Amino acid sequence: MKRVTLFGLIGAIVFSILSTWLGPKMIGWYVTPADQPAMLSCQAAVVGAMHRLVVTQMIGTLIGLVAGFVLGIIFRQKDPPVAAAPTAPPAAKV
Repeated sequence: MKRVTLFGLIGAIVFSILSTWLGPKMIGWYVTPADQPAMLSCQAAVVGAMHRLVVTQMIGTLIGLVAGFVLGIIFRQKDPPVAAAPTAPPAAKV
């Protein structure tokens, strides 16, 4: 279970970093001038873009977490069966 948790956390961190790096590029590609109202103020554009960035980061983090859990489950090592430890014979009374 430690391996699955570790893979999940690493996946979340990696995808969070990727979404932070790619988020603004994706927002710039997705948002077009036709998408914005005619009387656009800078504040509304910045608030809207930052909201989309945060949502993109959260989605990327969740995808990374799920991907890490899946990889952790796929690549987990199967523990060898544990043999019962031999018991010592009862001590003889002297």
